[in-house]
Amino acid sequence: MKLLRLIPLFSLLFILVKAEAQEFTVPKDVTLNVAEDYARYEKDIIAAANWLKTVPLNEQPEKHKEVYAFVLKWIIGSPTVSVSLNATIADFEKKNDGLMLIYMAGCAKYVLENNYSKDRLAKERAALRDIIAVYKAGQGIKKDKKMEQLVKSEEAGELDAWIAENLKISE
Repeated sequence: MKLLRLIPLFSLLFILVKAEAQEFTVPKDVTLNVAEDYARYEKDIIAAANWLKTVPLNEQPEKHKEVYAFVLKWIIGSPTVSVSLNATIADFEKKNDGLMLIYMAGCAKYVLENNYSKDRLAKERAALRDIIAVYKAGQGIKKDKKMEQLVKSEEAGELDAWIAENLKISE
């Protein structure tokens, strides 16, 4: 009975978190010259990653472009976050523009939320789970055999094996 009373509370929390992520504002007049400049925008990078994960690829196209530009500019010069791309990740972009930036933002978010972690496998796992979530939500998404294989690997509990095989990263 107590559980039934908590359901509306959890529902409200979910709606508030989703609404907050959808209200991300791209910072204006971003200056990225020294390490302190990058540190100043870390919370914005996390918020941008959350926004990209929750707002469908086919909604707010102009804002997606702004967010992509901000995230990319920050990642390229960041002294604390590095993101590696390979052909496998780039292939996801062929059918679904935006998945690669969601992946990159997911990598950055993981590093920032985990005390500047150097654990490459954990970073890749987190970023791949972000693009899987977007893909599975299905809004603005085109079917992709390679993404379907990734989703199946994750659902089978074999994401680390997929990463080792396709991204050549293991523990």
